[in-house]
Amino acid sequence: MLSSEKAFSNTNESKVSINGSGLKIPRMVSLKNSLTYMRSGPGKKFPILFEFNQKGYPLKIIAEYNNWRKITTFSNVTGWMHTQLLSSFKTGLITKITFLKKTPSNSGISVAKLLPKLLVNIKKCTEIWCKIEILREKVFVGWVKKETIWGATKN
Repeated sequence: MLSSEKAFSNTNESKVSINGSGLKIPRMVSLKNSLTYMRSGPGKKFPILFEFNQKGYPLKIIAEYNNWRKITTFSNVTGWMHTQLLSSFKTGLITKITFLKKTPSNSGISVAKLLPKLLVNIKKCTEIWCKIEILREKVFVGWVKKETIWGATKN
């Protein structure tokens, strides 16, 4: 006689990765191209839910299915993207008005005032501070508190 006891998990957790990459979930990625579509499911047959127009936009992977990644945005928009559209390049969004500092210190000299939803490149992070880069007409490099960046993780 077969028993069904071992066929079911004792937890109610859903599986977040089916034939995925084996990398940790959740994790941060960014968009490889400026025009990218988010779909309602893991495949091209699923309808497009959302269109992104910003290369480097940060996304959080929350599940995997083969070569497809379920992602969520800063604004909690959730859908699926193919892995070829994603990059491991670290970016983030400033979440509130903050100041770019020359050194990782509250008393450091402020280089610029940063506004919410500004896209930044994340160079490295400590427990409290992240070194970032902003590419405009001029390149700005400095430090901001980690808590002010959506997408910042310790590295």
